[in-house]
Amino acid sequence: MGKLLFELHDELIPTLRMGEIESCERVLLNRLAAIRESPFHIALDLTITNNPSDIAAYFDGFFRKESLRFDIRAAYAEMNGFDINTDRWYFDVFAFTEYGGRDDYDWLADWESERYPEMTITGLEPLQKVYEESYDDENFGDASDVVTLLVVTKFQDLIRRATADMSELRFPLLATTHDFDAFIYEARRVD
Repeated sequence: MGKLLFELHDELIPTLRMGEIESCERVLLNRLAAIRESPFHIALDLTITNNPSDIAAYFDGFFRKESLRFDIRAAYAEMNGFDINTDRWYFDVFAFTEYGGRDDYDWLADWESERYPEMTITGLEPLQKVYEESYDDENFGDASDVVTLLVVTKFQDLIRRATADMSELRFPLLATTHDFDAFIYEARRVD
């Protein structure tokens, strides 16, 4: 992770904690547009194409399965380390018997759920190719930093949009990407 990624990460955490993913994404899109053109700029024209209703059904299936085993108090979705795993972008889900709060997210390492099939993320495949070919190119460092955080917010926004259709969500659902331990979005279903 480059210097700009850390700066943007720290700048946007308060906004993300307020649940304002769209504001985070706007800041990142504006930042990217202001940077010298690079292969990473393809992200300006890409969106995650998974249907939020399908994502909601996936989560509901997971919640139903795990609720047979224990009373779920929190759930967590984590996208894989996409910057170095360019062949397939996906996320895993985890359930917990306790919600550990926002002060320290170390509790996310202690899930109680069983393994559940990953969900593949679609729509960003051209960007996966860019990461494969250009991620380590120092000429594109700033663009890579901005887009890396942009991918995280696009994933979090997918989770946000899906929560409206989740019938089994009765607890906090947290979402981020592998190795982004503090940049965590927390969703709660609002009826």
